[in-house]
Amino acid sequence: MAGETPVAGWLRAGRRIVSAELRRGGWLRFGQFRWQDMDLFAAVRAGVGMITPLAAGIAAGHAGYGVFAALGSLPAGFASFQGVSRTRVTTIVLATAGMAAATFAGGTAAYVNGWLLVPAVVAVSYLIGLFVALGPRFSVAGLQWVIQLVIASDIPLPPREAALRAAFVLAGGLWQGILVVASWAVVRGGQERSALAATYRALGQYAATLSGEASGTDGRPGPPQAVAFPGTEVLRDPNPLLGVPVRLRMLLLLEQAERIRATLAALATFTPQSGLLTESAQILSGLAGAIEARRGHGQRAAALAERIEAVSVPGDAAWAWAGEALLGQLRAAARILGRLDDTAAEPSAEPATAGGRRHRPWRTAAATLSPLRGSTGLSSEAGRHALRLAVIAGAGEVIAVGTGLPHGYWVVLTIAIVLKPDYASTVYRGVQRAAGTVIGAGLGVATALLLHVSAAALVAGIGVTMTIAYAVFAVNYLLYAVFLTDFVVALLALLGEPADTTAIARLAGTVIGGTLALAGYFTWPTWAGDPAQRRIARLFETQARYAAALLRACADPRAADPKCLRSAQQTARTARFDAEAATDRLADEPARPPVTAALAYALTGAMRRFAHAALILHAAIESERAGGDVDAAALDRFASGLVAAAEAIARSLQTQAPPRRLPPLRQMQRELNAAAAPGTRTPPGIRAGPGNGWADDAGDGPREGSATIGDVLLTATDEFTDALDTAADVLRRHLGGPGAPAR
Repeated sequence: MAGETPVAGWLRAGRRIVSAELRRGGWLRFGQFRWQDMDLFAAVRAGVGMITPLAAGIAAGHAGYGVFAALGSLPAGFASFQGVSRTRVTTIVLATAGMAAATFAGGTAAYVNGWLLVPAVVAVSYLIGLFVALGPRFSVAGLQWVIQLVIASDIPLPPREAALRAAFVLAGGLWQGILVVASWAVVRGGQERSALAATYRALGQYAATLSGEASGTDGRPGPPQAVAFPGTEVLRDPNPLLGVPVRLRMLLLLEQAERIRATLAALATFTPQSGLLTESAQILSGLAGAIEARRGHGQRAAALAERIEAVSVPGDAAWAWAGEALLGQLRAAARILGRLDDTAAEPSAEPATAGGRRHRPWRTAAATLSPLRGSTGLSSEAGRHALRLAVIAGAGEVIAVGTGLPHGYWVVLTIAIVLKPDYASTVYRGVQRAAGTVIGAGLGVATALLLHVSAAALVAGIGVTMTIAYAVFAVNYLLYAVFLTDFVVALLALLGEPADTTAIARLAGTVIGGTLALAGYFTWPTWAGDPAQRRIARLFETQARYAAALLRACADPRAADPKCLRSAQQTARTARFDAEAATDRLADEPARPPVTAALAYALTGAMRRFAHAALILHAAIESERAGGDVDAAALDRFASGLVAAAEAIARSLQTQAPPRRLPPLRQMQRELNAAAAPGTRTPPGIRAGPGNGWADDAGDGPREGSATIGDVLLTATDEFTDALDTAADVLRRHLGGPGAPAR
């Protein structure tokens, strides 16, 4: 409307959002229950880490000190679920150091003048809001800072006593870190084996799916999911006590898994419902079970090798190159598995130190923190979220201090936990926290009755409650809120606070904080539309560059750099995962044309087909089946055309204008395939080379004349062309209607 202020526009948009949500129904969501994400070992470890300082303080006759240490170990326990090994410890240290400083600042500020807490809360909230740009580990660690700041303000202390309290918080948090380090000796290699086994199990499920109903909604076989293998993150940060030879062999198994994934995608195109895929699925499941075993890898590997040798591939099949490559990769995985128990050092250097590069922690830290540089302004989602969080948290602290609300810190604490960058997390987490607080308050009053039995009984009840809270933290937020509230009410009862009064105060603080968080989001929302546009645009650009690199490598696969191709593949896969995640987030929001969930799903669906074709080509290159009499100039022209078309589509998304005329990809494809027509056999004499995972098998190698370059290129380039043409057509239909920007 003319003359309308920005604030009025935001409020009017917020009212429309609330109205639309209430009309469409289903907004009261309590979330999924992801029981498979429960980590009982970590929950028990964190529960022990929380309860031991509390019990020690009570036993020593200083319950207050024990509570302070427990308030340090409690959030550090949640931080201990982030990361894998070293990264888990660094997350705990980061969270604990910040909590100790926040404890001192909060207690001292409340002692001097309660209003000093308002600027402190604003500053810390803005900082942790920016941390969303750094990922979950930093977000979780930073969240503990503002929580500890407002909790400390509930008990004003002079500087000396506040410093003592901060020291106990620091000790409690570091105790959790010590327990994590001690667990390395207990589960040495366990999480690495489990993650690697999950990787091969996922491959087995993928192969089983392809052998049956491999088609998606469009009748085409789908590519593997864009997410990285479970073993990738774990082996990037392995248990420091894990021997280098074992870790290297695990990395080799992970590398074979990447090759197997690409080859399976190729087989899905040529051999749907193939017996080879069915047998491969069973072998991959057997590899997963053997990897997970603690010992006896040699015997299990020998049995799997015999089973692999019993599988045959028809020599005259057009897809024989892929079948032979898959069997070779399975044989290589079985051989590596057989040496998993061997402690002999081979090779002598870890891949991370290849090339003579030294690991410099300060460079790693600088690279980790670099996303903060571009996140401080209002042009970024993190910057807008940080400012919104700072303003709303500051308003909550003003209410808490101004009204003198008992345990008023729960207002700011609720805001910090509920208010997130995305719509779905904020709205549904607010509902879940409110419901969990209501249930947990009643449960906490019941738990506090254990104090009438003995203090030891109440401490035991608190330990059980908090261990359950740790266990369900990743399962469902509603369950977590229930048991966390139970813990808080029972803990304060141990300090002499009436349980019923505490429960009512927590309910009031939760309602006020949740209302402020939701009002703040609806007043100034950060929609997924803009991030989705950027991420889908990046998806097109990175996938096209990856495909172009593959096409140029087809001219001479033996000269291709496998590391560069693998790096391009990882970049493209990450972009695909980000784009699909942004699309799912967009689907949870009210529709805001022109970039809607329907458009995003159509575009990411087209790029899934593109990704599948790229995997086929990558598999052919790794097995050296993509070379031959191919016109390198035609390959280069088509590759350049792909990149230009993808960039045009990316610009269309970013400007919300229909895409301009694309390069004539179909004509380029016909010219390319004319130079390598189906029926042109791969020249004899090409055998597997280093890097395809099975060159060291005596007598193994692709069968001469078993595949055609025309088959591979025709399949891949046709999918590339069709996917980009489809995406351009979808954008023209969505952006070229009434009200669309002029062409």
